[in-house]
Amino acid sequence: MQDHIVLKLAEYAKDNQAYAAFNRRIVNTKRPVIGVRVPDVRRLARQLAPDMNAAKISQLLRAKNPSFEYLLLCGLLITRAQLDDHAVIDLTKHYLSQVDSWAQIDTFVEKKRRFASDIWWQFAQECLRDDAEFVVRYGVMCLMTNFLDKAHIDRVFAALRTVSHDGYYVKMAMAWLYATAAVDFFQVTLDELDYGQINGWTRRKAYQKMRESRRFTPEQQTVIAQRKVVY
Repeated sequence: MQDHIVLKLAEYAKDNQAYAAFNRRIVNTKRPVIGVRVPDVRRLARQLAPDMNAAKISQLLRAKNPSFEYLLLCGLLITRAQLDDHAVIDLTKHYLSQVDSWAQIDTFVEKKRRFASDIWWQFAQECLRDDAEFVVRYGVMCLMTNFLDKAHIDRVFAALRTVSHDGYYVKMAMAWLYATAAVDFFQVTLDELDYGQINGWTRRKAYQKMRESRRFTPEQQTVIAQRKVVY
């Protein structure tokens, strides 16, 4: 199976050397980047997922020095295979232990009803307390993708106050979450940014993302712009 996947990825990467060089700079990984575009990785994952189980995916994750695209494919197989939540979480831990790029997190996290359940909330909290930068980013992205709703917004902000990791990709994810939350919870989010336990860099970046967004009304953008002077 592993050899078959490597060959399929190589087929998708054929004549994509320029894209590989470009994407290598974007995703910032130490793994080989062979030039497979994300839609093709998703397509291959959909083809393979029906025949996958936890044991097969676990075996695939043991590959030596896998390419960026190979590891991403493994992640997408985890979310698409017919597995129970406990198996998915166990495989996700294995996957996260190998991730070294924000893109392997952001492409992996998906908005699905199953990922908005209590077991996934608890797993996100566990990830927020981790020492690894990309594991913490995964936790933040899980909250942003599946828990930014009326029932969870206060709990999401409370959870973020406990994050102590100072990594760039963690802070960027948190800023992105605040900017996204402000679309539906404008005043609540601004209050959190103004009075919550948030470092200045993340606060400034969140307001920057909000200023650059087209999802706010002119009146809201006026309020956001006033924060630019203060922070």
